[in-house]
Amino acid sequence: MAPSNLLFNLILVFCGLLLSGPISAASPARQKSAVPTAEAIFVSVLHSEAYAYKGKQVTTSWRNGTASEVEVFHQPTERRRLQYLDPVARRGRLLVSDGHQEWQYDPHSHTLRHRRLSPGSLDDDDYLSYTLLRANYVLSVSLHPVTWADRKAHLVSIKRPGTLTLARRLWVDAGSGLILKREHYGEDGRLAITVAFTEIAYHPKLSPALFNLASLGHKKGVKVVELPSPWEAPVALASVSGQFQGKGRSWPQLAGYRLVGATKTVVGGRPLLHLRYSDGLNLVSLFEQQRTQTRRPTAVSGRLIRLGTTPAHLMQHGALTTLNWDTQALNITLMGEGSLARLRKLAMAAR
Repeated sequence: MAPSNLLFNLILVFCGLLLSGPISAASPARQKSAVPTAEAIFVSVLHSEAYAYKGKQVTTSWRNGTASEVEVFHQPTERRRLQYLDPVARRGRLLVSDGHQEWQYDPHSHTLRHRRLSPGSLDDDDYLSYTLLRANYVLSVSLHPVTWADRKAHLVSIKRPGTLTLARRLWVDAGSGLILKREHYGEDGRLAITVAFTEIAYHPKLSPALFNLASLGHKKGVKVVELPSPWEAPVALASVSGQFQGKGRSWPQLAGYRLVGATKTVVGGRPLLHLRYSDGLNLVSLFEQQRTQTRRPTAVSGRLIRLGTTPAHLMQHGALTTLNWDTQALNITLMGEGSLARLRKLAMAAR
């Protein structure tokens, strides 16, 4: 596998992780007037029972001035359909997932892509846990409910300690726990990304056909493509240090982050260990793979920088920052959202 393809595949793994965060849609219960605590709100988001809903959702990237709109259909459990409405180049594209398989249909090329999803998930599902969040951020809830998409919502502000700059703002449906709108702020305090429902309806009648893109493969003129499915087998956290036949190392401890999950897959014919860290709000992925040779540096794409005295390669893909470097036995990739300064600090700790 070419070096650029290796990093690109790692980015896809990380993006998939980001897109599959636990945002639930609970039954819209009778809305109470009392202002709940931040902890109660996060419990409703993370652990409430899921119900069917449909709506329109707009994602705006303020840094590059782009936006996209999708129609979302959700049916418990884990069945989800996204239909692109805007921009024009993506209009009509479909994505359907049931938690085990994923189908993507492009009406312009008449191509149906299919892949099986990896069962490798976090050992513990609280990578957005309230305990970690409270330890690393300052949380507050608006005294009065607000309205978004014709729904009463609680506005939760999540700020970075010290500077008290915003990291996130969440509009959480007071009756369901669904996140109606979320704003992502960069470490410079500037608004970077907004993801918001413009309309939402609970308990719609959703036909099973909405979630059956496989049937499109039988239509004349539709090309079916099987995509590679990177298989991530869960690894017990207690056995992380014993990977690679004793050539591994004790898992790095990153300040403010906790190791919450580990999986192993195969990339380029060699095992790849994927460690996931959380600070309660953000995930950082650390990939470790044995080097095939140690006489010369691993060939990877990206701009050459230094982590102290260690040569490293920097690659930025949208909001993701990737750093790659060699140890004596392993090639390491650190990937996450945030500034280069923050990722560099984490990389120095991970060396």
